[in-house]
Amino acid sequence: MGARHVTATLTRLAELTPSVVRMTFSVPGFQGCGAPDEWVHMFFGAAGDHGQRRNYTVRAIRPRVDEVDVDFALHARGLAVDWVRAARPGDELAWGDVTGAYAPPPDTDWRLLVGDLAALPAIGRIVEELPAGARATVVAEVLDAADRQRWETAGDVDVVWLHGSGNGPAPSRLEEAVRTFAEPPGQGYIWMAGETRTVRATRRYIRHERGIARERYSLTGYWLVGAEAWERRYEQVAARLEAIWERAEQEGADTEAVIDDYDAALEEAGL
Repeated sequence: MGARHVTATLTRLAELTPSVVRMTFSVPGFQGCGAPDEWVHMFFGAAGDHGQRRNYTVRAIRPRVDEVDVDFALHARGLAVDWVRAARPGDELAWGDVTGAYAPPPDTDWRLLVGDLAALPAIGRIVEELPAGARATVVAEVLDAADRQRWETAGDVDVVWLHGSGNGPAPSRLEEAVRTFAEPPGQGYIWMAGETRTVRATRRYIRHERGIARERYSLTGYWLVGAEAWERRYEQVAARLEAIWERAEQEGADTEAVIDDYDAALEEAGL
């Protein structure tokens, strides 16, 4: 969608689980990128104001009626959550770019899909879009068992729910779940999303301890525990950290190697 923005008008909302609200928007002209984990830039201020932007997964698209579903996890406070709690049908948001990351190679025999509450919309859509016989294991972490979800799929899917951990108040068990996963025979693909530090630690294991090929995994940090404090600390070292990406762009460096350098700098800065 480039720099073009579209207007999303809230038409209805419903409680999906105690911690998740599904909002349906009318978005004429909306075009997804096609990836089942695609996320859209939502502006909770002026269109193009990236300081007031948050990214959310596109849970479902019904192009014939110009409808898009987005599931929102109801954290305690935050820019988007505050908007969601006060929103009523007729309210509008500007939407921008759409991006996705899920891209298993054609020879993939099995998939491991891992995430916390914030990742459930993407996991749900990936599972629902699996072709017949496609093999997948889901490891999903929620604080409350009442937030478990059910998905219909043509795939061969096993779902493991972790309760009472991660999602902010408690340490996550997702990295350990990846470490201890009994991989089936054949070629695999690991997809993970959730709290950024947990994802970062899991990436170190996958890339450096296991040496898994880049095309065999996709890991995305969706959010941060203590985001406000993190952002204040980041501002103090932002120039040094952003210089890593600027230098890499100039030198045409390998993206994964740049992420290694960037993650190491974040760790050094206590981030």
